[in-house]
Amino acid sequence: MSGAGAEADASVCYRHPDRTSWTLCERCGRTICPECQILTPQGVRCPTCIEELGGSVQWTPAAGPRPQPAKPKRVRARRTTALDDRPGWQRALLGMLRPGDSTPVLSWAAAGITLVIWIVGLFTTVPYLLLALDPRVAPVWQIWRFVTTDFVYTGLGFAPILSLLLGIVFLLLNGPMIERQLGRPRFAALFLVSGATGAAWMAIAGQPETGLFTPIFGLLGCYLVMAWSVPQARTQMLVMLGVLLVLNLVTYPFGILAIVGAFGAGIGSMMLFRLFEDRRAKPSTPYLIMVGGAAFFVAIAIIRQLATGL
Repeated sequence: MSGAGAEADASVCYRHPDRTSWTLCERCGRTICPECQILTPQGVRCPTCIEELGGSVQWTPAAGPRPQPAKPKRVRARRTTALDDRPGWQRALLGMLRPGDSTPVLSWAAAGITLVIWIVGLFTTVPYLLLALDPRVAPVWQIWRFVTTDFVYTGLGFAPILSLLLGIVFLLLNGPMIERQLGRPRFAALFLVSGATGAAWMAIAGQPETGLFTPIFGLLGCYLVMAWSVPQARTQMLVMLGVLLVLNLVTYPFGILAIVGAFGAGIGSMMLFRLFEDRRAKPSTPYLIMVGGAAFFVAIAIIRQLATGL
């Protein structure tokens, strides 16, 4: 099959004429196979369109990570800077914290903070008393609890340890990928807003809520919107959501409220990012709407507790 014939045939990938596909690039409309499908906040796009857009964001293909081009060798010696004089571990750490770096620092930090709080909780109840959202223990007007409760696990029993391990595993499996595609500011806003929304739904019902699964469902709701136009990624995500839902229903059936709230917040946040992507609006607009939505449910939870005296 010739190159011209491949472009004319809508059933084959324009870059791989021997591969049949029915997925189109949402920018140029050409057919692309799973290897050429790159998920972006604006939908699935082909490698050519990504290159034309300047490559300011590192995109991940549906079939696996894109091969990175070899860096050209530097002929001239670099000038010595303050960073060069630091120890190796400091250079590595500061490099990961650069705005343009693709290291999933936030995903790793969330998992690490959760593990540290659990270890401290083995010796004292202070983390739970100060950070957990439990209307039976502390008033919900202490609004920091709607954010910090997602990092709290307690106990050495089978259920707490299983929940902790599964939460960290699923976060590390999905968080880095979503963090790279969204960027750190969007990822942080999504994680915190979806977690706070799910916690608020539980507080409205007068129930305690802890653990990583709430914000994880927010992340998966966001990614489901991104992957919906790619059949393979969409199917994988739906299967993962089903597995997580069953695990949560088995360990804590009442937690379905937190799941629904966080999942809806994740879907809504991704739609906001897409809606304001091409509009002439302030970059802070979608973030303000997200925070406002979470604040609405938090306010309802506070009013509910004050009204009932729970």
